[in-house]
Amino acid sequence: MSTPGVRSLDGERLAELIMRLLLDGRLRERLAAEGAAGVAADAGELECLETIDLDELDAAARRFRSNIWRLGTGGSLAATFPRSVALFAAAGVGEAELLDGFLLSPSFARFRLIPYAGPGVSVEEAFAAYLRGLGETRPDAAILRETIDHELMIALFTALACEQPLSFVIESEGIVETDRGHAALRRYAPAALASWDEAGAGDGAVPYAYFATPAGVTRGVVSERVAAAFAATPTAESDAARRALSRRGLW
Repeated sequence: MSTPGVRSLDGERLAELIMRLLLDGRLRERLAAEGAAGVAADAGELECLETIDLDELDAAARRFRSNIWRLGTGGSLAATFPRSVALFAAAGVGEAELLDGFLLSPSFARFRLIPYAGPGVSVEEAFAAYLRGLGETRPDAAILRETIDHELMIALFTALACEQPLSFVIESEGIVETDRGHAALRRYAPAALASWDEAGAGDGAVPYAYFATPAGVTRGVVSERVAAAFAATPTAESDAARRALSRRGLW
């Protein structure tokens, strides 16, 4: 029941307050130490905060964190980005720290938590954006960035092959529609490919393609002849490459 004379929070502000409490461990610590009056921004928040059981709030926050981490393709974000997470772990940044930072980052705010509840990116794309920003100043930033992008593309193409229509927006550039599904071309450094146990010839950036069709996901290093299929302006070479891929059931 509302306190007389107090304007209760509307649905949007109540949802925002609940999300802040679930995401921000420091806010929960302040609530426990200072009480509702020390944390509330106004009388409406105070009315809500005074009704909260701190033990139940902590349990709910732990469940929420666990559920977010388990949203990734393959059972968890760590399973979706195994090499990326391992590179951060080698630098002393563990899974718990990655999750803490992600939940409080602008990248998480772009994630659409409830399917079909308005536009938003997948948790994988949101997490990848967070990891890229976190790794910008690292000595291995170039390999880390390409590893994050590669693991994100695998997750996105798995969704494109299995989930239609998609319940989220894809913001990654370069994914094109084909007669059989979707395709994308990336170019990776040989050092990055070697770290994934994949070989690429030459010293320059190596073309690497991803294809999603009803039969599943096909990916790997391709020749420049195959890479021509992704030319923005059609040419005789790009048309020939697309016909060859179509005969293989990939375009």
